[in-house]
Amino acid sequence: MNRPTDSKSHMLAPILAPTLACALLGACSTVEDAPKGEAAYAAIPSAPAVGIDYRISPDDVLRIQIYHEPGLSLEDAQVTAAGMVRMPLIGDVSVAGLSAGEASDVIAGRFGDRYLVSPQVTVFVKRAVGRRITVDGEVREPGLFPLDGRLGLLQAVALAKGPTRLASLGQIVVVRQSDGQRKAAMFDLGAIRKGEAPDPEILPGDTIIVGLSRAKAILGGALLALPAVGAGFVALDGGL
Repeated sequence: MNRPTDSKSHMLAPILAPTLACALLGACSTVEDAPKGEAAYAAIPSAPAVGIDYRISPDDVLRIQIYHEPGLSLEDAQVTAAGMVRMPLIGDVSVAGLSAGEASDVIAGRFGDRYLVSPQVTVFVKRAVGRRITVDGEVREPGLFPLDGRLGLLQAVALAKGPTRLASLGQIVVVRQSDGQRKAAMFDLGAIRKGEAPDPEILPGDTIIVGLSRAKAILGGALLALPAVGAGFVALDGGL
């Protein structure tokens, strides 16, 4: 015997279908569900000491000191597009992709091979072009900015000349690459300005997008896949 059609069940089907799909595939959501408040700060943790893991990039400016050899030392040595730095006597040395300590060892080795006995070399990154962030969305001058030293979200937005007059200050999305995955969290710039919320640290490679609608447009409307409960962040499916 055929049962009569349940009109309420029929009406709910289009609503329940995507919910069921999310349950089967893992939690799904849109950018509105990026963590906020304390969860956002768990998503964007404090950074390790600046400079420990930095890798030298083309166009960086280095200070290279050879102990007791001022004539061989360089105050403003710019790394070429090919990743080389030109030193007296030994010529071009490839340093791109190396840490400052590794570059020191390579340069010392080159000098030690022919010219100096046990040279002591110190490399310091004076200007790190490779340390950059992107600020986009409802800001006056969006763009790519160098990151010199430690920087908070408030200062990062200021690099882009600040939010526009109609910017959504409570919807600042920070996107970060971590553990091979892009992650996003949402912060309240107004609360940070008033001292009601801490100012999260921004790291090289971060993208800051002011305004939820702009974030959704920039991210291409891609869905966000929520990771395991308690992970404290939203992982982005697509790429920027």
